[in-house]
Amino acid sequence: MLLADFKAATSGMPTNRLLAVRLDDQVQPVRLLGRDGDLLVMTTDVAYQAELAEVIMQTPDSLQIVVRDDDFTLHPVYGYRIVDDALVLG
Repeated sequence: MLLADFKAATSGMPTNRLLAVRLDDQVQPVRLLGRDGDLLVMTTDVAYQAELAEVIMQTPDSLQIVVRDDDFTLHPVYGYRIVDDALVLG
């Protein structure tokens, strides 16, 4: 999912919504790592959970959102769903 599409899809949502990811049938909190080339990289992190505001303030909008797991594998984000007021990326 491109950052521009994510911003459009989440427009109007509370920016303090927490972010998580579903990997291997488990929902895990994520934090923003930053930009790596044309990627916006997030990673699983049980100690810190990013908020929507941290992602939507990133630029440029052409960045592809990916999540890095504990094995350093990058997983593309295709969308999200709302679970218990959190945005679960998948």
